[in-house]
Amino acid sequence: MTDIVGTAEVVGGACLFLLLVYRQVRTGARDAWREVAESQTALAETQTARAEALDAQVKTLIAEVRSLRLENEALRIEVASLRRENSELREHIDNLIGGPRGDSE
Repeated sequence: MTDIVGTAEVVGGACLFLLLVYRQVRTGARDAWREVAESQTALAETQTARAEALDAQVKTLIAEVRSLRLENEALRIEVASLRRENSELREHIDNLIGGPRGDSE
């Protein structure tokens, strides 16, 4: 009977030890997974914030490009007008000085 009691004490102690080790491993694994999950959540939030900031920058750049295109078109029209005016003034000067080469005959 004492052998059975002795064996039961050893088996019980071993079971208790294994149960404690199992709980520690389970708790450690759960904590590790929790840390990984929190890390991934923080990374996702950071990436989302960065994506939103980049989206805002892209929208601003698109608006600026549209504005610059309109300004460029207005400048092209103005340059064409100035070229026409320049050509007309050259013709007028040529007529005043006696021809395109300035030849007086």
